[in-house]
Amino acid sequence: MEQIGTVRRLRRYPVKGMAGEDIEAARVTFAGLLGDRVFAFVDAEGPAKFPWMTARKGRDMILFRPRFLSELPLEESGLFSADYAAEVTTPEGEKARVDDPEFKRLLEKRYGKTLEFRHSERSMMDTYPVSIFGLASVRALSKETGLDLNPLRFRANFYVDWASDESFFEDHLVGKQLRIGETVAIHIAKKDARCVMITLDPETAAPSPIVFEKVARDHAGCIGVYGAVLREGIVRAGDPVYAA
Repeated sequence: MEQIGTVRRLRRYPVKGMAGEDIEAARVTFAGLLGDRVFAFVDAEGPAKFPWMTARKGRDMILFRPRFLSELPLEESGLFSADYAAEVTTPEGEKARVDDPEFKRLLEKRYGKTLEFRHSERSMMDTYPVSIFGLASVRALSKETGLDLNPLRFRANFYVDWASDESFFEDHLVGKQLRIGETVAIHIAKKDARCVMITLDPETAAPSPIVFEKVARDHAGCIGVYGAVLREGIVRAGDPVYAA
């Protein structure tokens, strides 16, 4: 197999719509990275097509920082709901359990919406289980927009340095199969169609509309790619990426 890249950053998002966390290693399942987007809040009055409460509706939601209270296992093992216990730190520095009804009420008061809390051991994705983003693409889009873009605004699972260092190289991988690390196999299914979330700075939630405008106008609304997991296993930051 030909090595075509290296995973530089591995990231999961315990609560859908909130900040993510860097991890050194993760078990990749058919549903995605273990622990990725296993909690969510639903806007009870939102559209059925996209019911989630995210920064689309309250942009500072991306400043809430969740973390699991204990490490999730790398090796295959049965987990119970209690194993996913998580704590969230608010932008103001307060801490609460994500499943605490008081925390839900805090969000409802903050955003003026009636919310429902959800937990699923299967990741609650909008589309495919994993997302991949090339770091060269961030640098290219930074030049296009005139902004120094933080890669984390694109909310990917795998941030990759491609061997070719070609901007938007991942676009050429659609329809192909990759192997990441020793065992994980991923089919690159489609380009990642973007929304206004990419306009938000992950550290401040300040909007930069030019980011979405540039992607919509010059990149057909897509940047990064989605993948389906064909073979489960463990992935670590620094693992090679191979063309299968």
